[in-house]
Formats: sequence, C-alpha cells, structure tokens
Amino acid sequence: MNFDAGMTETLIKLFAAWMLIAGVAYWANREGLGLSRRMLIASGRGLLQLLALAFVLHWIFDIHSHLAQAALIAGFCVLAGHNSASHYDSARGTWLACAVGLVCACLVTLPWLALTDSISDDTRTLVPLGSMIAANGMNAISIMFERLKSGSEVGEGLKTAMIPTIDTLRVVGLVHMPGIFVGMVLAGAAAFDAAVAQLIVLYMVTTSSFTACLVSFLMMNRLKKRQAGQ
Repeated sequence: MNFDAGMTETLIKLFAAWMLIAGVAYWANREGLGLSRRMLIASGRGLLQLLALAFVLHWIFDIHSHLAQAALIAGFCVLAGHNSASHYDSARGTWLACAVGLVCACLVTLPWLALTDSISDDTRTLVPLGSMIAANGMNAISIMFERLKSGSEVGEGLKTAMIPTIDTLRVVGLVHMPGIFVGMVLAGAAAFDAAVAQLIVLYMVTTSSFTACLVSFLMMNRLKKRQAGQ
C-alpha cells in the first residue's frame, strides 16, 4: 500500500514537471518554430532511457575492469557523436570524427584526474564523469556545427560552442549553484569539499569540450581531404 502511494506521488511529481515541457512545446507550436515535436519526443526518450539506466546502474557499478569502463565510456562517445553528426550532414565520416573527438576529450581529462587522485578510478566515478564529458562535448560540437553550416569560420564556431561552458565557469558561485555542489551539500558534505569537487568537474568539462570540438573538426577535415584525394 505504501509502495503504491509512494509510486503515485512520484508519478504526479514527474507529470507536473513534464507539464512544463508540454507548455513550452505548445508555445513553440503557436510560434511556428518547428520545435514542438522534437521537444515532446526528446522528453519521452529521456524518460525511458533514464528509467532504464536506473534499473541497470547497480550492475554497471559492479564493473571493476578498466577495460570494461573504457568500453562503456567509448560507447557513450559513439552515441553522442552520432547525435552531433546529425547537426551537420549525418555522414559516417562526420560521425567518426565526432566520436574520435569525444574519445580524445575523455583521454585528455579522465586519466590525468585519476592519476593525480583528483578523482577516484572506480566505476562509480569514471562512468558518470565519462558520460558528462560525452554529453557536454556533444553539445559543444553540435553548436559548432550549426555555426559552420551558417557559413562561419571554424574559429568563430569554436568560440560560440564554448560560450555556455565558459559562462557557467565565470558565474559559478555568483549566479549558478551547480548540481554536484548542491547535491553534496544537501547530502551533508562540507561546503568546501563540495566546491572543490564541483570545480574539478567544471575544469574537466571546459577542457574536454574544447578538445572534443577541435579534434572533431581536424579529424573531419582530414577525412574529407583523404576522400577528395581518392
């Protein structure tokens, strides 16, 4: 009985939050922006994917092999790369370039942070951070591609792609209280420890997003030149 009541309360909260998306989708439809369908589909996919992750997460956290950890993070990068490539030309070469860029972003940051003991090298730490790198890098690459499609130079595209990340870093603690900081404080951690953990993640995201964009563009150019030479 308690389970049913708790589940009903959870579903009501979830539906209340989803109504925000529904309202924005309706507004976008009234404005003729062509975003409504994408918003609603994305909200449904997000629900199913996150619930599925919640069910399998305890098995993922039981992984102790660094090779398995790397394979899982690489899988994130491949999927994220596919999404970013769809914002440009959806070609396999672009997908490959994005995936390589995201993998390089992980390689530049995660091993260094683990070796310096800035983060733990267990699955509970590396896999969520790897997913954050893939997601933030994906967003940055997608923004860069949108700028390139509109005729901007790569430098301008890269600068635009980095604006959200750098702005977040600039106003953290003044305007923005990030999720990791808030979560740790609510869980009872010292505010100083929470601030250090959040800054490590922000530095990691900034570095990895820049790396992902630059490597993806260079890799894409290399593949195009090789195809042109054939």
